Amino acid sequence: MRYVILRKAGPHREAGSFPLPSKASGVVLHESAELQPSASGVRVSFSDEGPRQTAGPFIEAQVVTGLDIVEADSRQAVTDWLRERPAGDAEAEFEIRETGCAGGLPGVDPSAAPTKPRFLILLKADADTEAEAPSDPARLAAMAQRNDEGVKAGLLLAGDGLRSTARGTRVKFAGGRTSVMDGPFAEAKELIAGYWLIQADSLDEAIAWVHCYPYAQAQPEVEIRPVAAP
Repeated sequence: MRYVILRKAGPHREAGSFPLPSKASGVVLHESAELQPSASGVRVSFSDEGPRQTAGPFIEAQVVTGLDIVEADSRQAVTDWLRERPAGDAEAEFEIRETGCAGGLPGVDPSAAPTKPRFLILLKADADTEAEAPSDPARLAAMAQRNDEGVKAGLLLAGDGLRSTARGTRVKFAGGRTSVMDGPFAEAKELIAGYWLIQADSLDEAIAWVHCYPYAQAQPEVEIRPVAAP
């Protein structure tokens, strides 16, 4: 099964090194994206009045600092793998989420090697996505078509929906101890419902793609973050 690991901000900083385990342990790492601080990002929210754009930094505690796409037999296997991570930050938190659009929209596998700067687009959750409510088939078809167009244009590198946090686990390292908590999680405004990893010449080009995307949600909110250079 495929899982996404969302790396979360610590209490004192957003960015930094979050080393992952080197042991295989039955987990295959497909893709990693370490993000630049949220001060370099933008949020776009859509409403009846039209899109509204807000520049970072973003102050809530659960700002995402990176994303990893892995393959494993179970969520427990990913949890055990994270426990093997080398000692690094005094505090770090990871959220493990099962991938897959509840409406059946297929994901985009990471395949093409990037040739331009990368940007991670995070779709914010709402009550419907957390409930895995069915989406309008016409909207899903429009999303699938736009995803195909993005892949053919060399813009879209990866993307997928995330199942609700009822299928999620958080692993926190603090004070030399590890704590594990299974979902669901309550802070709906800070939860992630899906992601796209794109390459573009500039943040403005990434924003333009976001403005034209046919989302399943009627009033989506997305966060666009530049990926740190490898």
